[in-house]
Amino acid sequence: MTTTADAPTIASSAPSRISRLRVPELDELQTTAVRGFFAKQQRDEGLTSNWFRALSLNEQDLERLNGYLLPLLGADGRGGLSAREREVIATVVSGENRCAYCHTNHANKLGKVAGDWSFGQRVAIDHHQVAELTDRERALADIAVLVNNHPQSIRDGDIDRLRALGLDDHQILEGISIAAFIGATNRIGIALSVPPNVEYTGVPAADRRNTPDR
Repeated sequence: MTTTADAPTIASSAPSRISRLRVPELDELQTTAVRGFFAKQQRDEGLTSNWFRALSLNEQDLERLNGYLLPLLGADGRGGLSAREREVIATVVSGENRCAYCHTNHANKLGKVAGDWSFGQRVAIDHHQVAELTDRERALADIAVLVNNHPQSIRDGDIDRLRALGLDDHQILEGISIAAFIGATNRIGIALSVPPNVEYTGVPAADRRNTPDR
């Protein structure tokens, strides 16, 4: 019988372009920090992300952006929100904005953090239907949607809900900041028409082996 995991393996080649604007080759880059960032990404992930490549046209802007974005997503091992909570926020917001690159990327990362590829995909589709979300994650996802779509509608009660679930004010600000900043990155990706890396699509091999026949 055909498994449900067979279908998403169609992506096999890189897209013909990764931005509406010119994208520098890696050996053209002049900024040490930016070159180091891509070298590290290649070592750690075996790829260079299309979104960061698209932004490398303005190297100094990318360097400044990385100085804020990467720690905000927990790349520096900081405390505060968990890696899974950060990726829940990023995945939900990217889905709200229908950003192809960010939605696929963060759903993939959430699946890796959670140890369950399907979890990331289901949160990406509709977090309200994902029973495995903790109460904290659900509340963070809900306020992230408000930050992205209707920030004027946020009330004290929304903040009190987060506090009642054990989040302190530092963590609440962190969650709001992630939602707002991911919304900005979504808009950049959409405007430049950045496609997802093919590595972010399809079911990982381990998950294909563990998916039962239907």
